[in-house]
Amino acid sequence: MHDRLALNLGIRIDIAVVEENFEEAYHLTQELNRQHAILDSLDGAFDVEKYYIKSEKKRLESESARQALELRLSKSQRNSAIVIASLAALIALGFLIGLSQQRRSKRKIAKQYRFIQKQAAQLRRLDAAKSHFFDNVSHELRTPLTLIAGPVNSLLKMQPLSPEQKVLLESIRRNGEQLKLLVNDILDLRKLSAGVMEVHRQSTPVYAFFKEHFAQFESKAVEQEIDYRVRIDVAEQVVAELDRAKCRQIANNLLSNAFKFTPYGGQIEVILSIKDQNWLQLSVTDTGIGIAEDELIQIFDRYFQASHTGRTAQGGTGIGLALCKEYVELLGGWVKAESQLGKGSMFYLAFPLTGVSQSMVLESPLTVGESAPRIEEAVHTEASASAAEDSRLSVLIVEDNADLRAFLRFILSQHYTVLEAANGQAALDLLQESQENDTFPTVRLVISDLMMQPVDGYELLSRLKARDETRHLPVIMLTARAGVKDKIKALRIGVDDYLIKPFEEEELLARVSNLLRNQSQRPPSGEAGALSAALPILSQEDMAWLERFEAYVKNNLGNDALTVSFLAEEFSMSESSLLRQVSRITGLTPNQYLTEVRLQAARELLEQRTYRTIARVASAVGYNKPRTFSRNFKERFGQSPSAYLRAD
Repeated sequence: MHDRLALNLGIRIDIAVVEENFEEAYHLTQELNRQHAILDSLDGAFDVEKYYIKSEKKRLESESARQALELRLSKSQRNSAIVIASLAALIALGFLIGLSQQRRSKRKIAKQYRFIQKQAAQLRRLDAAKSHFFDNVSHELRTPLTLIAGPVNSLLKMQPLSPEQKVLLESIRRNGEQLKLLVNDILDLRKLSAGVMEVHRQSTPVYAFFKEHFAQFESKAVEQEIDYRVRIDVAEQVVAELDRAKCRQIANNLLSNAFKFTPYGGQIEVILSIKDQNWLQLSVTDTGIGIAEDELIQIFDRYFQASHTGRTAQGGTGIGLALCKEYVELLGGWVKAESQLGKGSMFYLAFPLTGVSQSMVLESPLTVGESAPRIEEAVHTEASASAAEDSRLSVLIVEDNADLRAFLRFILSQHYTVLEAANGQAALDLLQESQENDTFPTVRLVISDLMMQPVDGYELLSRLKARDETRHLPVIMLTARAGVKDKIKALRIGVDDYLIKPFEEEELLARVSNLLRNQSQRPPSGEAGALSAALPILSQEDMAWLERFEAYVKNNLGNDALTVSFLAEEFSMSESSLLRQVSRITGLTPNQYLTEVRLQAARELLEQRTYRTIARVASAVGYNKPRTFSRNFKERFGQSPSAYLRAD
């Protein structure tokens, strides 16, 4: 039994050594030695020394294997460390490369951003330069246009005129109106590009409005022997909210285009209707030369002109149809064109109407002409009579265009003594001379342009209103700058009136007469009771009272109970005391002062287009009857308030 156990232990030792489990081999060897001791004690037949040598040999071999394994493990660990270090170095290198690339990218992006900023700044400067250019173009075009329209209208009034003269003058007048429309087109393009074009709707009888504009082409149809047919499928009593200026321009551009490309003996048909839940539909069809199919899709692009028309000699701007499209889309509609080369074209548009009714009672009178309404003969007669009574009054014209100065002198010299200055600085020098020289005519009113050098109209106005010696002088701005911001700026400085070129002769005379009449109602002063050359110099107490009084009046304009007695009670004064106070400070009676403040406030509301109807404006400034308001406004400013609502 012990022999078998010893043999078994030996085998297990061999297995443990092979498996390099030296600890177990050691314990098994000890157990084997114990068994050998037992065997020795039994029969002494087992050779322990021999077995020990054999076991030791195996142990040494196992130790050598273990050391070899440890060496391999150590080498493997060193290799792993090298690999890890290499990977770490590669990662670090990659990080550094990425960081460097990121920095380069950031620098590149920053450089690109600065370049974009520079480009944006340059574009802003170019846009500002473009806006300035359009302003200058407007001024440069409106001034000669004034010199065309004004003298022609004056000549048309002269009698007698031969039929030939009248025909020629009417031709000049019509072409002047056409040029005015072209100027408006150019300015409207700027507004559309800037995104500041607005829609201004007014209650308008649809049938009468469009019939009037379609009829303006009848004489052209006769001249070109064109069969011109107009069909308006709209009841005469239908009234809708229309932007008259844009509708007028749409109709004019479409018809002008049709007549331009329709040969003699051709046909043009216009159809206007209201269908599909109050959508206004307009079609203009002609038998003209047509448009090529490959160019039809571009016909509404700005500045595009068809090359297959065979009419290159007719020129054109390429903006008429583009404006039609943008106007119609601004009104919420659409426009399309169909055409066959050599057979003709059809333009078709539609846009929704608002405020459609069957009433013919309008809050503002319908005036379909482009220009401001002409002043009635009675107003002109009154202005002339008033001016004749004060023929010694002197008017100063400040205008850098010599031709326009000559035309203004021609108009005004029949009623006033006319002085001239080519710019604001020359005007200030002349006024200084008139104050220092008793023999020099005393200026009673100034008519000034805005765009002049070296002193423009704004600076001239500021200097005049800042000096006690000239603060009393009424100032009329006569300018091509038709923008609301320009008008508001002048009003804030203190301009008394603002007139846009081209102007009507009667309108200018009426405004001059009204301003001079208001000035003449100031209390007299001086030895001979002559017209006061300046308003009295007010004390700080008077100025404070006037500011408080003006602020109260302006804040309560809409109150129809704002009367002299109401104001006297509010300011704890008797009516006679209020009369003396207001007259002493302003040179006007309280009623005159209230009327002037109301009308000036009304003009600001009209300029800013705060309200869409005359009735709303009249109510806002304290008038119960719009008709009375319109009459007073026209007497004061020379044109009806509806002219402001019509203008763009």
